[in-house]
Amino acid sequence: MKILAITVLLCFTLAAHVGVNDVFFEGLAGPYPLYVTIRPPEVIPGVAEISIRSAAKDVKGIRITPMALTGAGAKYPPTPDLAVQSKEDPQLFTGGLWITHSGAWQVRAMVEGDRGGGVVAVPVPAMSQRVTKMDSMTGGVLTLLMVLLAAGVVGIGGAALREAQLAPGMVPDARLMRSGRMGMVAGLVVAGVLIWFGRGWWEIESRAYARSIYKPLGLKASLSGARLSLEIESPQQREVDDLVLDHGHLMHLYAVREPGPDAVYHLHPNRDGVGKFSLGLPAMPAGEYRLFADVVHKSGFPETLTAKVSLPREQTGPGASPDDAGAVFQGPGEGVVFERPERVAANQAVTLRFRVEDKDGNPAANLREYLGMAAHMAVVKKDFTVFSHIHPSGNISMAAYEMAQNNLLPLNSNVLASSHAKEAGGAAVPAEFSFPFGFPSPGEYRLILQFARPEKVETVFFDIAVQN
Repeated sequence: MKILAITVLLCFTLAAHVGVNDVFFEGLAGPYPLYVTIRPPEVIPGVAEISIRSAAKDVKGIRITPMALTGAGAKYPPTPDLAVQSKEDPQLFTGGLWITHSGAWQVRAMVEGDRGGGVVAVPVPAMSQRVTKMDSMTGGVLTLLMVLLAAGVVGIGGAALREAQLAPGMVPDARLMRSGRMGMVAGLVVAGVLIWFGRGWWEIESRAYARSIYKPLGLKASLSGARLSLEIESPQQREVDDLVLDHGHLMHLYAVREPGPDAVYHLHPNRDGVGKFSLGLPAMPAGEYRLFADVVHKSGFPETLTAKVSLPREQTGPGASPDDAGAVFQGPGEGVVFERPERVAANQAVTLRFRVEDKDGNPAANLREYLGMAAHMAVVKKDFTVFSHIHPSGNISMAAYEMAQNNLLPLNSNVLASSHAKEAGGAAVPAEFSFPFGFPSPGEYRLILQFARPEKVETVFFDIAVQN
């Protein structure tokens, strides 16, 4: 059988999304519904920007604190900061929290209100993504200060040998003047040595920081007949055999046909060995596909691995997993109403709402869970610079979310009363879905919504234009 080589596509992005850095979460802190937006810093150490909107009007205050998601740091929270309540909008609370190192974090929000207290923890992946350059004004000021300090060292050295032992009013003689000049030369040498060593230290630290810049795991793929094989590759010798289940699978693979994106398939490969996965492809049309593979490490850190694959002919299936589902775009989804916002702007939080109706226009009553959730949605920018797999609770990983909530169980028996937990507990699936999200850049996007009826998983498409 013919083996096709696959081009590996490395997209520098943060965690389990391509081109999306911000974290969006909608859920409960005790009895209080919250919409949380977290903007992690691109440079670490750095400050994460936190915005929390309460749907309830009886919230009196919110305290926030950053913690490690797993390990000893997850058990001992630092002193929380009080989020600032907006005077113009009393239901909006904002704050900033220091993220001191790269990895899987959580932001804990503790709410006080008329109905008592509540707490929730939102997982936040944070990694250094770039090296920032010093602006010219700051560089100029620091250079001037360095020159003044060096001049001070030179002057102090000269004065110490020339005048330190003179009685008041005495004038230094020729010998003391020579000693002063020697002191100034010595001061100049000392200043030069300090500057030289300081420059070397700075370069060492700069190179070390540059090496720490986040590089996502690579993905190599090969096709043999109808079987797709995947191998995870690490550019920084990171572990690739520490993955945990998320929605019941170690990997969620989205195959998106380009240049559309006019065909999208949500697939679930099986693990074959260390960093190796494979699956039999379901019925899929031929074409060039982008692959987006979501995985979660045992630390709670999620990643999206990317690659390309070419299907030379139509696949006839069936797929390897009963959870596999997808479709070819044939226009907006029938029987599903997208409550389209009047205007969607880049870098602003929004709620995307959908309603499934029966043939008479009433809310559908025959929906079931799909992968433990009421619905899943993929957001794809049409130039493929953005991909995000999101849920009704936001764009967080379910596995990481459960890790964060487990740390809260001794504090609040209601912490799992969120949309995630209700769906995982087998509650009836409503006919209305809402997804908190924020589009990172203007342009044309395609939304791929997936939900389940008793007989099948449905995949429907909607387009949306995002403004500046």
